[in-house]
Amino acid sequence: MSRFNISGTAVKTALETLPVRVIPAREAEASLILEPSVSEVTLVQRAGFVLMCIFAVSGYANEFALRYFHVKAYISTVSWVVLPVLLVLSGNLLRGLRDKTGRLWLFFLLWIALAVPFSIWKGGSTAVLLNYASRGWIQLYYYSAFLIAFRHCRRFLFFLIASNVLLLLDCFLFGTTTYGRFDIPDSIFFANANDLALQLLIAATQFMYLLYQHQVWRRVVGAVGILIALMYMLKTGSRGALLAALVLATVCILFGRNRIRLAIAGVPIALALALLVPSSFFHRFTLIAFQPEATTALDSSDASAVASQIQRMALLRLSVTYAVTHPLFGVGPGQFAVAASGDAAKQGRVPNWLGTHNSYTEIASECGLPAFFLYASVIVVTLRSNFRIFRRTAHLAEYRDLSALAFCFLNATLVYAICTFFFHIAYSSFLPALAGMSVALRLTTSPRLWNSRPGL
Repeated sequence: MSRFNISGTAVKTALETLPVRVIPAREAEASLILEPSVSEVTLVQRAGFVLMCIFAVSGYANEFALRYFHVKAYISTVSWVVLPVLLVLSGNLLRGLRDKTGRLWLFFLLWIALAVPFSIWKGGSTAVLLNYASRGWIQLYYYSAFLIAFRHCRRFLFFLIASNVLLLLDCFLFGTTTYGRFDIPDSIFFANANDLALQLLIAATQFMYLLYQHQVWRRVVGAVGILIALMYMLKTGSRGALLAALVLATVCILFGRNRIRLAIAGVPIALALALLVPSSFFHRFTLIAFQPEATTALDSSDASAVASQIQRMALLRLSVTYAVTHPLFGVGPGQFAVAASGDAAKQGRVPNWLGTHNSYTEIASECGLPAFFLYASVIVVTLRSNFRIFRRTAHLAEYRDLSALAFCFLNATLVYAICTFFFHIAYSSFLPALAGMSVALRLTTSPRLWNSRPGL
């Protein structure tokens, strides 16, 4: 045993002779991408992630199944039943509440629920609340519970890109121009041109992720996808989407990587769009005016576009009036059209049964100003945190994918924030999905990336 009895002096001498490796400061720091805890990674969580990926393309499975076989694929129906069960069993039910956005989102739903008893039609508001909570609102917590690692966020985005390819195929096969605007007749989701325009523009922001990949073929697919999505978007004639696209292009040029290369590449894309999109679609955009009553209509199509803008302005003013006169709980979730039509009938006018045409005033007039502030706060926090992650990793080569993902989420949320100022879809799944993916991304990264004082 004596041969193992080494003196302290000998040990010290041996250690001093060992080669010393100086560790760079960046290597000494913990990784900015966090790994999930053992308790979060369960069989149920993995099943939930797989189902979320399938759910991402299930809508288009229904679209094509109905058109070709006249029956639903029922994938999304099964998902609506199974996902809540998996959420509870996964052990990650409350994971989304670790993030500020998750807490704001919970308070948002609670305020909508508080507004129901004060609704002018309680039964209608109750139906809106139950449908929204179970199909739209809850999605934020699905993402935070099942996308628990950065690799999950990245893989899920590829499934979204695949669904966007199906969207473009849907436009090609079944899209048509009706009354001067492109839409997809008899579609489950996109019979409305504005909804289609928003989804196409969000698709363009997700195709953008492929431009950051090393493989050339992925970059080509991304560029072609963006071009086709923008072409169909312009054909919808959505003026809100056009404004969002212009802002998106400006953000990409100001903050994106390879700005000069991107600006140069934008020229042929713009020329291609000018050649592919008929001039009649661009003419609709020239009719935008702050005083549409003074705009001269040259034909029936112009008259329709001008009348639409006049009507939207009137609805915007009325929704602001309801928000001011019903500041706490509004006229009731989903009840703006009921209130407006009731007031019109009292004044001897024909009710039009139209919505607010503005998602912000939709929430303010129907659920009250506190709900509006919570709704807007979710959008602002999502934009700000994604921007911080993008900017703080843009110069780090090892976090290229993280930076690209945050940039795409930022752009998609920006598009939603601008487009929905011009039409009302506040009770849809767009915002909970966008905010949910952003929450999932934040929970997989170091708080130093998205806190106001990162210490980087």
